[in-house]
Amino acid sequence: VLGRFDLTDIPPAPRGVPQIEVTFEIDVNGILKVTAEDKGTRNKNNIVINSNTNRLSPEDIDR
Repeated sequence: VLGRFDLTDIPPAPRGVPQIEVTFEIDVNGILKVTAEDKGTRNKNNIVINSNTNRLSPEDIDR
């Protein structure tokens, strides 16, 4: 698990009705930004993951 966040205040609705858009962006430095937005309420949350944990070293990549 790289990270976790919650998207809250989604109103009750029948299954399949809420529309949640999730976007993943990775920049040239390997920083990951994940955004989730409830299209009905416009409520959104995001997380930025820039940890070097569990990344391959340049030596491992060359192998």
